[in-house]
Amino acid sequence: MRAAAGAGPLDRAMRLERPERIEAGDGEAQTIFTDTGLVFVELAPASLAERQAGGRHDGIATHVARLRTGTGIAGGWRLSEGARRFRVLAVDDTARRSGFVACLIEEEGR
Repeated sequence: MRAAAGAGPLDRAMRLERPERIEAGDGEAQTIFTDTGLVFVELAPASLAERQAGGRHDGIATHVARLRTGTGIAGGWRLSEGARRFRVLAVDDTARRSGFVACLIEEEGR
């Protein structure tokens, strides 16, 4: 993922959603997403290298999201903006001392 360079334009207000697994008495399970609040994000298309590095059996990275630390974001979480949903594939917190984390994300429905 790209190295952080200054604060940058955290210009998109997105909802951060945490996954929660609900299990029924019959053993059936379902994942629901709980809205944890509004975060400001810098959203950019993933580079070819990021797409290849982020390409896993469970998803292909379509974008890179950069946001402030302290949200607790992890793989499996989701960012949403209107009708658009982005699943978090991986989180890079190596720049956390600068106050930011970068996430490889996949736009759902693409």
